Amino acid sequence: MTQIVAVLSVIPRLSYHLRSRLPGLHISDVSPGQTDTLSKLNTAEILVADCDLLIPYVNKLTSVKWIQATWAGLDKFVPHVQNMQRSYILTRFSDESFGLAMSEYVIAQIVNYERDQRQQYENQKLTTWNQEGKLRNYRLIRDLTIGILGVGTIGKSVAEKLKQFGATIWGMTQSIPEKKLPYLDEHRTVNDLPDILKNCDYVVNILPSTQDTVGFLNGDVLEHCKAKNAIFINVGRGSVIKEADLINALEQKWISAAILDVFEKEPLPKESKLWHHPQVTISPHNSAVTMSEDVAKLFTANYARYVSGENMINVFNFNKGY
Repeated sequence: MTQIVAVLSVIPRLSYHLRSRLPGLHISDVSPGQTDTLSKLNTAEILVADCDLLIPYVNKLTSVKWIQATWAGLDKFVPHVQNMQRSYILTRFSDESFGLAMSEYVIAQIVNYERDQRQQYENQKLTTWNQEGKLRNYRLIRDLTIGILGVGTIGKSVAEKLKQFGATIWGMTQSIPEKKLPYLDEHRTVNDLPDILKNCDYVVNILPSTQDTVGFLNGDVLEHCKAKNAIFINVGRGSVIKEADLINALEQKWISAAILDVFEKEPLPKESKLWHHPQVTISPHNSAVTMSEDVAKLFTANYARYVSGENMINVFNFNKGY
């Protein structure tokens, strides 16, 4: 019997790539908001879905056994199913391609900041040949000590790529493995966060949003950064620090700049002070976007495990929140 896989997603050509890799499956495209959306979802044993589109239907599913999400972070989805009875496996999307995209973003932002790309743009507008300040006297990545908060699949990729440029890397995880990780020069646990903040030129947050990480950097935590006048980069989740506390850290000069791809509220409200702060760089949560061929590749690997009864990749743990 051919298994039905329902696809509820706005990612372009996702179904095409799924069919190309698994021609033996019946791939069914489902459009959200239609009168027959739920009935179509309930004909499938497996769903591939954008979490925001799935929310209205997730607690009415009757036949699904596995949901492959197209998102890496599920913090906006989980509250809708946290206390409900579940008979399905939920897997996140996160792989090396996602880590590579995040690495490109982090490296690009560091280079732009260190070489004062903003000033170069202004000089070009004014037809001004200027080599003053950081335009000539910039730091290379090899001169920097960079702390990474959250060394999972994505954090590992970021660390490895920065290491190739010669950076000194400090990493933070819940616990330290017995075998030293080759891409970390210093490894610390959550309890040693102040040690990381005091020693790093850049602090890169890649933590997911969980009950343990919400507000993790709130209050005066970033005061530890003032020894190195660090730059804070957030590509994890905006919930790690309140906007007011982040602005206070900038105004107190605990950190010299903030490069932000994620925010406490998204889209970032027009009235937010972050928009106009001179030391803030904003991007609209696009440091890494989901590509259809990458979802299809991960789904194919997970499907092989699913049919053979093996442990699947990126199974979501509702107790841990990731």
